[in-house]
Amino acid sequence: MDTFMVEQLKLRWPEDWTKLHVYFVPDPAEIKPLVDAYAAVLDSLDCVARQPVEWLHSTMMVLDGVPASDVPADQRAELIDRLKQAVSDVPSFTVTCGPAVAGRGTVTLDMVPDKDFVTLVGRVKAAAGQMFGPEAVKYANNRPHITLAYATGDGDSGIIQDKLRHATDLRATLTVDTVRLVDVLVDRELFQFRWEELAVLPLK
Repeated sequence: MDTFMVEQLKLRWPEDWTKLHVYFVPDPAEIKPLVDAYAAVLDSLDCVARQPVEWLHSTMMVLDGVPASDVPADQRAELIDRLKQAVSDVPSFTVTCGPAVAGRGTVTLDMVPDKDFVTLVGRVKAAAGQMFGPEAVKYANNRPHITLAYATGDGDSGIIQDKLRHATDLRATLTVDTVRLVDVLVDRELFQFRWEELAVLPLK
């Protein structure tokens, strides 16, 4: 485990910017038991920054190349309308969350099956891409997941994974019935992603 993710973020994200994202934000009541099961392991590591439950999310779309402050109110309103239309006929669904996986730069919770989630991501990115161009929304988040912690130093992913595997066999069922347009700030000291919510977009 190393700081690759931190370094990549510095290249992609100027320090004085916030950015518009579309997030899936899990219901804290659904995900908290699973988060709590891994908390002791993550808190024992000095090479990661654990994310508080209230800021857990799965990134569906990042609007790159333009700070949120440069997107005027009328354009934000149009984006919200387009996103609402894009997701409103997608039926709500559930995913199974877990187990925790230690990677190169993060500890994540996978979400499966991913078919419905990937379809929803495609709708969201297409709607935003119609306004801002495909290059602005090309950021890909790989398999659907929620990040529990980001690496802020070097650590042995194998040892960390072994600790996580023995921490719990718990899984969580998450309900995906809304997505959110948010204005995201990176706290570079705590290495946390926090946001102002701009719109809640319900699925069918």
